[in-house]
Formats: sequence, C-alpha cells, structure tokens
Amino acid sequence: MKKLLPALCSLQLFLLTGCCWYCVDDDIPPMNNYEAVIITRAELESAVQVLPPHAIEKAGKIYIKDNLMFINDKNQGFHVYNYSNPQNPLPVAFINTPGATDLAVRNNTIYINQAVDLLTLQYNPDTNTIQVTKRNRNVFPQKEAPDASYTGLDNDEIIIDWQLK
Repeated sequence: MKKLLPALCSLQLFLLTGCCWYCVDDDIPPMNNYEAVIITRAELESAVQVLPPHAIEKAGKIYIKDNLMFINDKNQGFHVYNYSNPQNPLPVAFINTPGATDLAVRNNTIYINQAVDLLTLQYNPDTNTIQVTKRNRNVFPQKEAPDASYTGLDNDEIIIDWQLK
C-alpha cells in the first residue's frame, strides 16, 4: 500500500490540474459583446439612393475607375469623387446602401454587395446619375458578428452592421 500512495497522489494531482485546464481558458474571448443592427427588407431596398456628399465616418475600401473614385463608408454606402485630378479629388455624391462593404465597376455598371443582396447600378456620365437596374436577393449570407455570436431573425429582417453593446 505504501508503494501505491505516491502513485495515487500523483494521479490525484494530475486529475485536479487537468480539470483546471478545462475550467479556465484565457484564449477564448467572451461571447455576445455585439448587437446586430437590423432593418427590414423593405427598408433595405428603399434606402438605396444617391445623396449629396457628406463626411466619411468609417472609411473602408477604395476603388478607382477612370475619373471616378469610390470610398466605402463601412456598412453605410459609397462616397463618389471626381478623380480627374488625383491631387484634388472633388466630392460628387454619396450612394446610400446600408450594409454595403464592397463594389466592382465594369464599364458604366456598378455592382455593390448590400448586406445579403447584390445590387446592379447603371452610371450615366453625361447626366452624372446612378440608377438601380437589378437586385439579386439573398446572394450573400447574413453578416456575422466579430465575436461569432448569433442573433435570431425574422424572415424579413436583415443585419446591416454589428455594434458593441
């Protein structure tokens, strides 16, 4: 029995420290630190419009095509600049597209990811106007929270952003 005592003590110490490894993990961030910014499908679709220029709040990707420069305002839309003089870009408009983070341009067609949808817009350089020509619904998954938390949604609800609680 005296020979088994050190082995039993070692086993007990091993089991105790093993349990602590499972109880505490500093590498896992706390969950549910973010709250979804949710709008209805009708609000998402009716929000798309060309507005006067305004200040950038959260700059994202930049895209230059010919004499136009687009700067994403994360999850809000795109600022459009006249880029014919790169030393002095002039603000032209703001394309309000809640939930948008990226775009591509081919000829005069602009493609924007607006939350879960893919928008197609036509730019007319003669009149300097932009018109939505097509909307492909539910092409992209709902936006994920930075901490991978989840929120339940109704069928017509769309996440356009996540904010810290």
